[in-house]
Amino acid sequence: MTDSTRSLLLLLILGLSLIASGCGYSAGYRMPRGVSRISVPVFKNETIPFRKDLEYELTRAVKRELQLMTPAEVTSIEDSNAILRGSVLQFDEGVLVESGSGSIQESGVVIRVGIQLIRSRDERVLLERSVEARASYSLAAGESIEVARREALTDLARRIIAEIEPW
Repeated sequence: MTDSTRSLLLLLILGLSLIASGCGYSAGYRMPRGVSRISVPVFKNETIPFRKDLEYELTRAVKRELQLMTPAEVTSIEDSNAILRGSVLQFDEGVLVESGSGSIQESGVVIRVGIQLIRSRDERVLLERSVEARASYSLAAGESIEVARREALTDLARRIIAEIEPW
């Protein structure tokens, strides 16, 4: 083996070992200290007028984001060391853009929730926040309120997980 081949091989091995060891960065969010197993009971639905099934859709979205974006395991209340409780407080729909003739060009939705992260062993509130998300849709473009609702719920679930991360 020549010196240049040996040097190239050494650089390759060094590069691979750096990649394999990682740089300390990881995708996703960290959980507060002591939170490795989290329970997410179905959110309460306090919307007026009542928006059917919003609480179930949001609970599923939050659980999915927790599993995808955090190291925490989603468990039952009995097996958890933290509980994420939430209430859907508001669901508003409104016109964003009207044409000169008064027809609706674009509408939007706003969903606001209140969340609490509670330590299981002593029921201490670790975090309490209000979080909201918005999404818009255009009937003229063939979009529906359901598309905006799903988009806002997904965004809201991500925002909730981001709020839990300790700084």
